[in-house]
Formats: sequence, structure tokens, C-alpha cells
Amino acid sequence: MLAQADHTRSIVVWSLLLIGLIVAGWLTVWQVRRRLQRDETLGNAGFTLSDLRQLHKSGQMTDEEFDRAKAKVVESARKAALRDAPAPGKGGGDAGAPPTPL
Repeated sequence: MLAQADHTRSIVVWSLLLIGLIVAGWLTVWQVRRRLQRDETLGNAGFTLSDLRQLHKSGQMTDEEFDRAKAKVVESARKAALRDAPAPGKGGGDAGAPPTPL
């Protein structure tokens, strides 16, 4: 009888551990998906420089509005480039460095 109680307790403990791992995995996947979706929405400037130039040329934007919007698009692109660039020493090599002779 005592052996059966130990066996049952062992099954319950392992079942709870498995359930906990499944929940932790689901939470991890959920967080990663949320972060990826948030990055996509933040990275999208809404307009390209070409779109802005067209609006400005057609008179739908003033010079001041064009300059402000252009600065935002350029800043967004700069941040995206910095975010996506490999960190120094993290692989990717030196893009601007000349090749070393063999």
C-alpha cells in the first residue's frame, strides 16, 4: 500500500511539472509573438520619403510639414538600422574595413 502511494505521488509530481513546463513554454511563445508584432508596428514609418515628396509636390503638405515628416522618417530609419546592425565583435565582420591580405 505504501509503495502504491509513493508511485501515485510520483505521477502527480511529474504531471504537475509537465503542466508547468507547458504553461511556461506557452507564455514564452506568447511574449515573443507580442514583441515581434510590436517591433513591426513601431518600425513602420507609415510613409516613405517618396510618398512625402509626392504629397509635398502636389501641395498637400507645407514645407514645414514636409521637413518634420522627413525628419521622422529619417530618424526611424536610422534607429532601425542601428537596431538591426550587428554589435561590434558579435560576428558579421567589419563591413567598412578593407580585407586583410593572406
